[in-house]
Amino acid sequence: MADHSDRLDRWANLLALNRTVAVVLATVLFFGLGEQLWESFMPAYLDARVKDVARAARLTPSVVGWQALAIIGVYACLRNLFEGFCYVGGGQLTARLGDRGSLILFALMTLAGYTIFLVSSSPLVATLAAMLILGWEPLSVPVTFTTVGSSVDRTRQGVAFALQSIQKRLPKVLGPMIAGFVIAAAQRHSGDAAAGRIVGMNYLVGAALALGLASLVIQFLFMPHRPPPPPQTASAAAVVRGFHPMLRRLLIAEILTRWCDWLVREFIVLYVLIDRGSTDWFYGVLLVPAQHLTALATYLPIGSLTRRVGLQPFIGLTFVFFALFPLSLAWAPEGAWLLGAFVVYGLREIGEPARKALITSLMPESTRARGIGLYWGLRSGAISTAPLAGAAIWHFFGPTVLLHVAFALGVLGAAVFYFFCAQVQCRSDV
Repeated sequence: MADHSDRLDRWANLLALNRTVAVVLATVLFFGLGEQLWESFMPAYLDARVKDVARAARLTPSVVGWQALAIIGVYACLRNLFEGFCYVGGGQLTARLGDRGSLILFALMTLAGYTIFLVSSSPLVATLAAMLILGWEPLSVPVTFTTVGSSVDRTRQGVAFALQSIQKRLPKVLGPMIAGFVIAAAQRHSGDAAAGRIVGMNYLVGAALALGLASLVIQFLFMPHRPPPPPQTASAAAVVRGFHPMLRRLLIAEILTRWCDWLVREFIVLYVLIDRGSTDWFYGVLLVPAQHLTALATYLPIGSLTRRVGLQPFIGLTFVFFALFPLSLAWAPEGAWLLGAFVVYGLREIGEPARKALITSLMPESTRARGIGLYWGLRSGAISTAPLAGAAIWHFFGPTVLLHVAFALGVLGAAVFYFFCAQVQCRSDV
Protein backbone atom coordinates (compact mmCIF):
# COMPACT_ATOMS: atom_id res chain seq x y z
CA MET A 1 0.00 0.00 0.00
CA ALA A 2 2.87 2.30 0.86
CA ASP A 3 4.52 1.52 -2.50
CA HIS A 4 1.28 2.42 -4.29
CA SER A 5 1.09 5.71 -2.37
CA ASP A 6 4.73 6.44 -3.16
CA ARG A 7 4.11 5.84 -6.86
CA LEU A 8 1.15 8.22 -6.81
CA ASP A 9 3.26 10.83 -5.04
CA ARG A 10 6.02 10.43 -7.62
CA TRP A 11 3.56 10.83 -10.50
CA ALA A 12 1.97 13.86 -8.84
CA ASN A 13 5.41 15.38 -8.37
CA LEU A 14 6.41 14.58 -11.97
CA LEU A 15 3.23 16.17 -13.33
CA ALA A 16 3.37 19.12 -10.92
CA LEU A 17 -0.02 18.18 -9.43
CA ASN A 18 -1.54 19.15 -6.10
CA ARG A 19 -5.15 19.31 -4.88
CA THR A 20 -5.79 22.88 -5.96
CA VAL A 21 -4.28 22.36 -9.42
CA ALA A 22 -6.23 19.10 -9.81
CA VAL A 23 -9.59 20.74 -9.03
CA VAL A 24 -8.86 23.63 -11.38
CA LEU A 25 -7.94 21.13 -14.12
CA ALA A 26 -11.15 19.14 -13.54
CA THR A 27 -13.20 22.34 -13.68
CA VAL A 28 -11.55 23.46 -16.90
CA LEU A 29 -12.08 19.95 -18.35
CA PHE A 30 -15.84 19.95 -17.75
CA PHE A 31 -16.47 23.50 -18.90
CA GLY A 32 -14.03 23.06 -21.77
CA LEU A 33 -15.80 19.94 -23.03
CA GLY A 34 -19.15 21.69 -22.76
CA GLU A 35 -17.88 24.64 -24.78
CA GLN A 36 -16.28 22.47 -27.44
CA LEU A 37 -19.50 20.53 -28.01
CA TRP A 38 -20.88 23.52 -29.90
CA GLU A 39 -18.23 26.24 -30.34
CA SER A 40 -16.65 24.90 -33.56
CA PHE A 41 -20.03 24.92 -35.32
CA MET A 42 -21.27 28.26 -33.98
CA PRO A 43 -20.51 30.20 -37.22
CA ALA A 44 -22.33 27.52 -39.26
CA TYR A 45 -25.24 27.68 -36.79
CA LEU A 46 -25.45 31.48 -37.14
CA ASP A 47 -25.29 31.11 -40.93
CA ALA A 48 -28.22 28.66 -40.77
CA ARG A 49 -30.22 30.92 -38.45
CA VAL A 50 -29.67 34.00 -40.64
CA LYS A 51 -30.69 32.09 -43.77
CA ASP A 52 -33.78 30.77 -42.00
CA VAL A 53 -34.83 34.33 -41.09
CA ALA A 54 -33.92 35.61 -44.57
CA ARG A 55 -36.03 32.97 -46.31
CA ALA A 56 -39.04 34.10 -44.31
CA ALA A 57 -38.32 37.72 -45.31
CA ARG A 58 -37.73 36.67 -48.98
CA LEU A 59 -34.35 38.38 -49.25
CA THR A 60 -32.09 37.87 -52.28
CA PRO A 61 -29.19 35.34 -51.99
CA SER A 62 -26.52 38.07 -52.28
CA VAL A 63 -28.04 39.99 -49.37
CA VAL A 64 -28.37 36.81 -47.34
CA GLY A 65 -24.72 35.91 -47.95
CA TRP A 66 -23.49 39.31 -46.81
CA GLN A 67 -25.76 39.27 -43.74
CA ALA A 68 -24.40 35.86 -42.73
CA LEU A 69 -20.78 37.03 -43.07
CA ALA A 70 -21.59 40.24 -41.20
CA ILE A 71 -23.23 38.57 -38.21
CA ILE A 72 -20.38 36.06 -37.94
CA GLY A 73 -17.90 38.93 -38.07
CA VAL A 74 -19.86 40.81 -35.40
CA TYR A 75 -20.03 37.65 -33.28
CA ALA A 76 -16.26 37.21 -33.44
CA CYS A 77 -15.62 40.93 -32.83
CA LEU A 78 -17.88 40.97 -29.77
CA ARG A 79 -16.25 37.75 -28.61
CA ASN A 80 -12.81 39.35 -28.60
CA LEU A 81 -14.03 42.56 -26.96
CA PHE A 82 -15.91 40.64 -24.28
CA GLU A 83 -13.01 38.26 -23.75
CA GLY A 84 -10.68 41.24 -23.36
CA PHE A 85 -13.02 42.68 -20.72
CA CYS A 86 -13.18 39.27 -19.02
CA TYR A 87 -9.41 38.83 -18.97
CA VAL A 88 -9.03 42.16 -17.18
CA GLY A 89 -12.08 41.55 -14.97
CA GLY A 90 -10.97 37.99 -14.24
CA GLY A 91 -7.62 39.24 -12.99
CA GLN A 92 -9.31 41.84 -10.77
CA LEU A 93 -11.88 39.39 -9.37
CA THR A 94 -9.32 36.65 -8.77
CA ALA A 95 -7.18 39.12 -6.85
CA ARG A 96 -10.21 40.12 -4.72
CA LEU A 97 -12.20 36.85 -4.34
CA GLY A 98 -9.46 34.23 -4.47
CA ASP A 99 -9.37 31.15 -6.70
CA ARG A 100 -12.48 29.37 -5.37
CA GLY A 101 -14.83 32.33 -5.20
CA SER A 102 -13.92 33.62 -8.65
CA LEU A 103 -14.28 30.20 -10.32
CA ILE A 104 -17.75 29.70 -8.84
CA LEU A 105 -18.87 33.17 -9.94
CA PHE A 106 -17.57 32.57 -13.48
CA ALA A 107 -19.35 29.21 -13.59
CA LEU A 108 -22.71 30.74 -12.66
CA MET A 109 -22.35 33.32 -15.43
CA THR A 110 -21.64 30.58 -17.98
CA LEU A 111 -24.66 28.52 -16.90
CA ALA A 112 -26.84 31.61 -17.35
CA GLY A 113 -25.54 31.93 -20.91
CA TYR A 114 -26.44 28.32 -21.75
CA THR A 115 -29.96 28.83 -20.37
CA ILE A 116 -30.53 31.97 -22.47
CA PHE A 117 -29.24 30.21 -25.60
CA LEU A 118 -31.72 27.35 -25.16
CA VAL A 119 -34.82 29.49 -24.63
CA SER A 120 -34.38 31.76 -27.69
CA SER A 121 -34.24 31.19 -31.45
CA SER A 122 -32.93 34.65 -32.40
CA PRO A 123 -29.42 34.84 -33.97
CA LEU A 124 -28.78 38.05 -32.02
CA VAL A 125 -29.80 36.52 -28.68
CA ALA A 126 -27.72 33.42 -29.47
CA THR A 127 -24.73 35.69 -30.12
CA LEU A 128 -25.19 37.52 -26.81
CA ALA A 129 -25.70 34.24 -24.92
CA ALA A 130 -22.52 32.88 -26.48
CA MET A 131 -20.63 35.86 -25.07
CA LEU A 132 -21.63 34.85 -21.53
CA ILE A 133 -20.59 31.25 -22.20
CA LEU A 134 -17.31 32.07 -23.90
CA GLY A 135 -16.43 34.47 -21.11
CA TRP A 136 -15.63 31.55 -18.81
CA GLU A 137 -12.24 30.70 -20.32
CA PRO A 138 -10.78 34.24 -20.28
CA LEU A 139 -12.20 34.84 -16.80
CA SER A 140 -10.55 31.64 -15.55
CA VAL A 141 -7.13 32.21 -17.16
CA PRO A 142 -5.82 34.39 -14.30
CA VAL A 143 -6.97 31.69 -11.82
CA THR A 144 -4.99 29.06 -13.72
CA PHE A 145 -1.87 31.19 -13.88
CA THR A 146 -1.98 32.28 -10.24
CA THR A 147 -2.68 28.72 -9.07
CA VAL A 148 0.32 27.35 -10.96
CA GLY A 149 2.47 30.37 -10.12
CA SER A 150 1.77 30.17 -6.38
CA SER A 151 1.67 26.39 -5.84
CA VAL A 152 4.19 24.95 -8.35
CA ASP A 153 7.95 25.37 -8.26
CA ARG A 154 9.19 27.69 -11.02
CA THR A 155 11.40 25.03 -12.61
CA ARG A 156 8.33 22.79 -13.08
CA GLN A 157 5.91 25.41 -14.36
CA GLY A 158 6.61 24.44 -17.98
CA VAL A 159 5.46 20.88 -17.18
CA ALA A 160 2.45 22.18 -15.23
CA PHE A 161 1.33 24.34 -18.15
CA ALA A 162 1.96 21.45 -20.57
CA LEU A 163 -0.39 19.27 -18.48
CA GLN A 164 -2.92 22.09 -18.35
CA SER A 165 -2.68 22.50 -22.13
CA ILE A 166 -3.26 18.75 -22.64
CA GLN A 167 -6.27 18.86 -20.35
CA LYS A 168 -7.69 21.86 -22.25
CA ARG A 169 -6.96 20.24 -25.61
CA LEU A 170 -8.71 16.92 -24.91
CA PRO A 171 -12.18 18.56 -24.99
CA LYS A 172 -11.20 20.16 -28.29
CA VAL A 173 -10.63 16.67 -29.71
CA LEU A 174 -13.72 15.03 -28.23
CA GLY A 175 -16.19 17.93 -28.46
CA PRO A 176 -16.11 18.50 -32.25
CA MET A 177 -16.20 14.72 -32.86
CA ILE A 178 -19.34 14.37 -30.75
CA ALA A 179 -20.80 17.48 -32.39
CA GLY A 180 -20.07 16.12 -35.87
CA PHE A 181 -21.97 12.90 -35.13
CA VAL A 182 -24.89 14.69 -33.43
CA ILE A 183 -25.32 17.28 -36.18
CA ALA A 184 -24.97 14.66 -38.93
CA ALA A 185 -27.68 12.56 -37.22
CA ALA A 186 -29.93 15.61 -36.87
CA GLN A 187 -29.42 16.44 -40.55
CA ARG A 188 -30.35 12.90 -41.60
CA HIS A 189 -33.45 13.02 -39.41
CA SER A 190 -34.61 16.43 -40.64
CA GLY A 191 -33.54 15.96 -44.27
CA ASP A 192 -32.06 19.47 -44.38
CA ALA A 193 -28.48 20.55 -43.59
CA ALA A 194 -29.32 23.95 -42.09
CA ALA A 195 -32.25 22.68 -40.02
CA GLY A 196 -30.11 19.81 -38.76
CA ARG A 197 -27.44 22.24 -37.57
CA ILE A 198 -30.02 24.20 -35.58
CA VAL A 199 -31.60 21.13 -33.95
CA GLY A 200 -28.22 19.50 -33.30
CA MET A 201 -26.85 22.65 -31.67
CA ASN A 202 -29.74 22.74 -29.20
CA TYR A 203 -28.99 19.17 -28.10
CA LEU A 204 -25.28 19.98 -27.77
CA VAL A 205 -25.86 23.15 -25.74
CA GLY A 206 -28.19 21.20 -23.43
CA ALA A 207 -25.43 18.64 -22.82
CA ALA A 208 -22.96 21.48 -22.16
CA LEU A 209 -25.32 22.92 -19.53
CA ALA A 210 -25.35 19.55 -17.72
CA LEU A 211 -21.52 19.39 -17.76
CA GLY A 212 -21.35 22.92 -16.36
CA LEU A 213 -23.63 21.98 -13.47
CA ALA A 214 -21.41 18.96 -12.70
CA SER A 215 -18.33 21.20 -12.69
CA LEU A 216 -19.99 23.64 -10.30
CA VAL A 217 -20.66 20.78 -7.86
CA ILE A 218 -16.97 19.76 -8.00
CA GLN A 219 -15.89 23.31 -7.20
CA PHE A 220 -18.26 23.57 -4.22
CA LEU A 221 -17.21 20.21 -2.77
CA PHE A 222 -13.48 19.97 -3.44
CA MET A 223 -11.95 23.36 -4.22
CA PRO A 224 -9.92 24.41 -1.17
CA HIS A 225 -10.37 27.93 0.03
CA ARG A 226 -7.24 30.06 -0.05
CA PRO A 227 -7.54 33.60 1.27
CA PRO A 228 -7.02 36.18 -1.49
CA PRO A 229 -3.87 38.27 -1.35
CA PRO A 230 -4.02 41.73 0.25
CA PRO A 231 -5.78 44.36 -1.91
CA GLN A 232 -3.52 45.99 -4.48
CA THR A 233 -3.50 49.76 -4.77
CA ALA A 234 -1.59 50.04 -8.04
CA SER A 235 -3.66 51.23 -11.00
CA ALA A 236 -4.06 49.17 -14.16
CA ALA A 237 -1.83 51.66 -16.00
CA ALA A 238 0.85 51.22 -13.34
CA VAL A 239 0.66 47.44 -13.67
CA VAL A 240 1.09 47.68 -17.46
CA ARG A 241 3.98 50.12 -17.07
CA GLY A 242 5.59 47.56 -14.79
CA PHE A 243 5.60 44.90 -17.53
CA HIS A 244 9.01 43.42 -18.27
CA PRO A 245 10.35 44.84 -21.59
CA MET A 246 10.30 41.31 -23.01
CA LEU A 247 6.55 41.08 -22.30
CA ARG A 248 5.87 44.32 -24.14
CA ARG A 249 7.70 43.13 -27.25
CA LEU A 250 6.04 39.73 -27.03
CA LEU A 251 2.62 41.40 -26.80
CA ILE A 252 3.23 43.40 -30.01
CA ALA A 253 4.31 40.25 -31.87
CA GLU A 254 1.28 38.36 -30.53
CA ILE A 255 -1.16 41.06 -31.62
CA LEU A 256 0.10 40.85 -35.21
CA THR A 257 -0.04 37.06 -35.17
CA ARG A 258 -3.49 36.98 -33.60
CA TRP A 259 -4.70 39.32 -36.32
CA CYS A 260 -3.52 36.62 -38.74
CA ASP A 261 -5.54 34.08 -36.73
CA TRP A 262 -8.74 36.04 -36.18
CA LEU A 263 -9.02 37.31 -39.74
CA VAL A 264 -9.96 33.74 -40.68
CA ARG A 265 -10.74 31.77 -37.50
CA GLU A 266 -14.54 32.07 -37.45
CA PHE A 267 -14.77 31.69 -41.24
CA ILE A 268 -12.79 28.45 -41.49
CA VAL A 269 -15.86 26.28 -40.92
CA LEU A 270 -17.78 28.11 -43.69
CA TYR A 271 -14.78 27.85 -46.03
CA VAL A 272 -14.51 24.10 -45.45
CA LEU A 273 -18.25 23.36 -45.56
CA ILE A 274 -19.34 25.73 -48.33
CA ASP A 275 -16.35 26.62 -50.51
CA ARG A 276 -14.64 23.23 -50.23
CA GLY A 277 -17.91 21.28 -50.13
CA SER A 278 -17.02 19.14 -47.11
CA THR A 279 -19.63 17.68 -44.77
CA ASP A 280 -20.26 18.58 -41.14
CA TRP A 281 -19.20 15.03 -40.23
CA PHE A 282 -15.85 15.37 -42.06
CA TYR A 283 -15.17 18.72 -40.41
CA GLY A 284 -16.15 17.71 -36.88
CA VAL A 285 -14.90 14.12 -36.81
CA LEU A 286 -11.68 14.36 -38.85
CA LEU A 287 -10.41 17.91 -39.46
CA VAL A 288 -10.82 19.57 -36.06
CA PRO A 289 -9.69 16.49 -34.06
CA ALA A 290 -6.62 16.20 -36.33
CA GLN A 291 -5.71 19.76 -35.33
CA HIS A 292 -6.05 19.15 -31.62
CA LEU A 293 -4.49 15.67 -31.58
CA THR A 294 -1.43 17.20 -33.23
CA ALA A 295 -1.30 19.85 -30.51
CA LEU A 296 -1.72 17.19 -27.81
CA ALA A 297 1.21 15.19 -29.16
CA THR A 298 3.55 18.16 -28.65
CA TYR A 299 2.71 19.31 -25.14
CA LEU A 300 4.49 16.99 -22.71
CA PRO A 301 7.64 16.45 -24.84
CA ILE A 302 7.98 20.19 -25.40
CA GLY A 303 7.15 20.93 -21.75
CA SER A 304 10.03 18.68 -20.71
CA LEU A 305 12.42 20.05 -23.33
CA THR A 306 11.92 23.61 -22.12
CA ARG A 307 13.81 22.66 -18.95
CA ARG A 308 16.88 21.74 -21.03
CA VAL A 309 16.93 24.07 -24.04
CA GLY A 310 14.87 27.03 -22.83
CA LEU A 311 11.56 28.57 -23.89
CA GLN A 312 12.53 30.77 -26.82
CA PRO A 313 12.93 28.17 -29.64
CA PHE A 314 9.44 26.74 -29.13
CA ILE A 315 7.75 30.14 -28.81
CA GLY A 316 9.34 31.11 -32.13
CA LEU A 317 7.99 27.97 -33.83
CA THR A 318 4.49 28.88 -32.66
CA PHE A 319 4.71 32.16 -34.58
CA VAL A 320 5.93 30.33 -37.70
CA PHE A 321 3.06 27.84 -37.71
CA PHE A 322 0.49 30.57 -37.09
CA ALA A 323 1.65 32.13 -40.36
CA LEU A 324 1.76 28.85 -42.28
CA PHE A 325 -1.77 27.65 -41.47
CA PRO A 326 -3.83 30.01 -43.68
CA LEU A 327 -1.40 29.47 -46.56
CA SER A 328 -1.55 25.69 -46.20
CA LEU A 329 -5.37 25.82 -46.08
CA ALA A 330 -5.52 27.93 -49.24
CA TRP A 331 -3.11 25.64 -51.12
CA ALA A 332 -4.39 22.28 -49.87
CA PRO A 333 -6.01 20.16 -52.63
CA GLU A 334 -9.54 18.93 -52.16
CA GLY A 335 -10.59 16.13 -49.83
CA ALA A 336 -8.27 14.39 -47.42
CA TRP A 337 -5.42 16.81 -48.18
CA LEU A 338 -7.22 19.30 -45.95
CA LEU A 339 -6.08 17.12 -43.03
CA GLY A 340 -2.51 18.30 -43.66
CA ALA A 341 -3.56 21.93 -43.25
CA PHE A 342 -5.24 21.14 -39.95
CA VAL A 343 -2.12 19.32 -38.75
CA VAL A 344 -0.27 22.60 -39.36
CA TYR A 345 -3.08 24.29 -37.42
CA GLY A 346 -2.31 22.01 -34.47
CA LEU A 347 1.43 22.65 -34.66
CA ARG A 348 0.72 26.30 -33.84
CA GLU A 349 0.43 25.15 -30.22
CA ILE A 350 3.98 23.77 -30.04
CA GLY A 351 5.18 26.73 -27.99
CA GLU A 352 2.02 27.35 -25.96
CA PRO A 353 3.27 25.90 -22.62
CA ALA A 354 6.61 27.70 -23.09
CA ARG A 355 4.88 31.03 -23.79
CA LYS A 356 2.65 30.70 -20.72
CA ALA A 357 5.60 29.73 -18.53
CA LEU A 358 7.56 32.75 -19.81
CA ILE A 359 4.69 35.18 -19.15
CA THR A 360 4.14 33.72 -15.66
CA SER A 361 7.81 33.93 -14.75
CA LEU A 362 8.11 37.55 -15.92
CA MET A 363 5.03 38.75 -14.00
CA PRO A 364 5.75 40.00 -10.45
CA GLU A 365 3.95 37.75 -7.95
CA SER A 366 2.32 40.73 -6.24
CA THR A 367 0.49 41.75 -9.43
CA ARG A 368 0.44 38.44 -11.31
CA ALA A 369 -3.35 37.94 -11.51
CA ARG A 370 -4.02 41.52 -12.64
CA GLY A 371 -0.98 41.61 -14.94
CA ILE A 372 -1.95 38.41 -16.74
CA GLY A 373 -5.53 39.62 -17.11
CA LEU A 374 -4.33 42.93 -18.52
CA TYR A 375 -1.89 41.24 -20.92
CA TRP A 376 -4.62 39.03 -22.40
CA GLY A 377 -7.16 41.83 -22.27
CA LEU A 378 -4.96 44.24 -24.22
CA ARG A 379 -4.32 41.53 -26.80
CA SER A 380 -8.02 40.71 -27.21
CA GLY A 381 -9.00 44.35 -27.50
CA ALA A 382 -6.33 45.02 -30.12
CA ILE A 383 -7.52 42.15 -32.35
CA SER A 384 -11.27 42.61 -31.87
CA THR A 385 -11.86 44.21 -35.28
CA ALA A 386 -9.93 41.52 -37.19
CA PRO A 387 -13.07 39.37 -37.84
CA LEU A 388 -14.93 42.41 -39.23
CA ALA A 389 -12.02 43.03 -41.59
CA GLY A 390 -12.06 39.33 -42.48
CA ALA A 391 -15.78 39.44 -43.32
CA ALA A 392 -15.24 42.48 -45.57
CA ILE A 393 -12.25 40.93 -47.37
CA TRP A 394 -14.19 37.68 -47.96
CA HIS A 395 -17.22 39.59 -49.29
CA PHE A 396 -15.32 41.85 -51.68
CA PHE A 397 -12.34 39.69 -52.70
CA GLY A 398 -13.19 36.10 -51.76
CA PRO A 399 -11.87 33.59 -49.19
CA THR A 400 -8.61 32.81 -51.04
CA VAL A 401 -7.47 36.44 -50.84
CA LEU A 402 -8.47 36.48 -47.15
CA LEU A 403 -6.26 33.47 -46.41
CA HIS A 404 -3.26 35.06 -48.16
CA VAL A 405 -3.73 38.36 -46.29
CA ALA A 406 -3.75 36.37 -43.02
CA PHE A 407 -0.52 34.64 -44.08
CA ALA A 408 1.16 38.02 -44.69
CA LEU A 409 0.18 39.24 -41.22
CA GLY A 410 1.46 36.00 -39.70
CA VAL A 411 4.84 36.48 -41.40
CA LEU A 412 4.99 40.02 -39.99
CA GLY A 413 4.22 38.77 -36.47
CA ALA A 414 6.93 36.09 -36.71
CA ALA A 415 9.42 38.66 -37.99
CA VAL A 416 8.71 40.97 -35.04
CA PHE A 417 9.26 38.08 -32.62
CA TYR A 418 12.56 36.95 -34.15
CA PHE A 419 13.96 40.47 -34.53
CA PHE A 420 12.82 41.99 -31.24
CA CYS A 421 12.04 39.14 -28.81
CA ALA A 422 14.25 36.21 -29.73
CA GLN A 423 17.39 38.22 -29.06
CA VAL A 424 16.69 37.84 -25.33
CA GLN A 425 17.68 34.43 -24.03
CA CYS A 426 14.78 33.12 -21.95
CA ARG A 427 14.87 29.89 -20.03
CA SER A 428 12.21 28.24 -17.89
CA ASP A 429 13.98 29.50 -14.78
CA VAL A 430 13.85 33.19 -15.75
